[in-house]
Amino acid sequence: MGLIDNLRAMERTREAYWRRYPHTSPTRLRWRARTVRHCFHVLPGESILEFGAGSGLWTAHLTDVLRGENPITGAVFNADLMRLATARQLPNVVFVCVDDWERHFAKESFDYIVGSAILCHRLYAENLRALYRLLKPGGQVLFFEANHWNPQVLLKDNIRKLGQLAGQADCQRGMRRYELMQTASRQGFTHIEVVPYDILHPRTPARLIPAVQSLAAIVEHTPLVREACGTLYIWLKKPGDEQARRPAVSLSRRPELFDAISIVVPCRNEEMNVEPLATELLRRFDAYIHEIIVVNDNSTDHTAEITVELSRQEPRIKLVNRTPPGGVGRALRDGYAAATGRYILTMDSDFVLIIPELRDLFDVVADGRDGAIGSRFSPESVLINYPYLKIVCNRAFHLLAAVVMGMQFRDISNNLKLYRADILRGLVIEQPGFAANVETGLKPLLAGYDIAEVPISWINRTIEMGDSSFRILRVAPGYVNALWKLVTVQSRNGRPSRFRRLLSNVRSPRWTGGAPRRAA
Repeated sequence: MGLIDNLRAMERTREAYWRRYPHTSPTRLRWRARTVRHCFHVLPGESILEFGAGSGLWTAHLTDVLRGENPITGAVFNADLMRLATARQLPNVVFVCVDDWERHFAKESFDYIVGSAILCHRLYAENLRALYRLLKPGGQVLFFEANHWNPQVLLKDNIRKLGQLAGQADCQRGMRRYELMQTASRQGFTHIEVVPYDILHPRTPARLIPAVQSLAAIVEHTPLVREACGTLYIWLKKPGDEQARRPAVSLSRRPELFDAISIVVPCRNEEMNVEPLATELLRRFDAYIHEIIVVNDNSTDHTAEITVELSRQEPRIKLVNRTPPGGVGRALRDGYAAATGRYILTMDSDFVLIIPELRDLFDVVADGRDGAIGSRFSPESVLINYPYLKIVCNRAFHLLAAVVMGMQFRDISNNLKLYRADILRGLVIEQPGFAANVETGLKPLLAGYDIAEVPISWINRTIEMGDSSFRILRVAPGYVNALWKLVTVQSRNGRPSRFRRLLSNVRSPRWTGGAPRRAA
């Protein structure tokens, strides 16, 4: 069988697989579509090739997640599936029935190429070579394929009869992570990320899906255990100037936010990030930005000098120089005090990669909410190379906070928040360090403000971004202290937390074990 024959077989069996599990397939396809958006930070107008689009099941999710703003070409390998895909009449989507690459697609035609359960066949090296040809310089690939080391995939790979009974194509095979990385490198790809993920089994009952999604962030990052996840996401880049191919498009689409946003960026030794961050913010959201306030928190590098030079070119860039003692909480207090816009966006200096995602936060407040928090741990968020210890500590802290405060939230400690300015100007920040992010997350919620959590991606710093000053063991006591103070204040104000109620039940002579009695 040749490459096109393999692709026809893969597309057909994958289509049947998705339709076989109607409870879990939409969840998995939706998450993969969000991952495309979050990993690429797709801008309106950028072109996408969906490789092996089939009947358009995943295409519909891609179109919805990308707001119909990107031209999508769906490459279909089976004529009957092509008819079903075309009948969907998806906006800004063209389906093409492919039997010859050279005839259908010109060289370097697409910004991005994506696919799901279509690449894991015996001729995938030849397949990667064809994809490389179709990408523009600086373009990227993202595929979601079966992981060879998942126990179920491993059995089907080694017992062909079992694979046939499960509906696999004869050419299908699970992909070996390190072999794939070597093959992609030989084809010319760079910045190769092949990461196991996805613990949501297709037979998971619908009622258990939320619970599995909640566990996924930890399990999918647990050393050794993660190697058995069901899927690999395969993220590759073609060498070239990525910024040169990207459109100079503004994302300022809501007139009610024009000249309304003060952006506060606490910085300590961020000379490598200040200029890229400010440049990209102005490129994408110029009409929204009232000012960019760089709070230099006792840096020993050239953060202040670079900011001063930027302010000479763009008066909306302002420098606030702090004197010792330092700390994120103190920097936030000074930045909020200096802000004069109607809304304040607070963010870290290494968030340059996710700037297109700020659009979601801006839309939330433009629609009338009091504020928005960028959530790294929503079911639709994407975590890439997130340190395992930080995940465990973060999730443990948020579980504790949710229990003792009697509230539901996923990620209130991230320093990506957009609030009405009066909320932050009236906020008393007591913690001097990173734990101030707990206060900026919890205090507005406790005050009754309408705050939404918005899914975002988290991508670990590259070498070019320098080192983060965040150290989990050093800052953890501050987080616990911040939470305890909030619990104490709640109790003092006549609104006892669940933790306080539990303590009173334990101390009560009427409590004899088992479940604590409910507060009146």
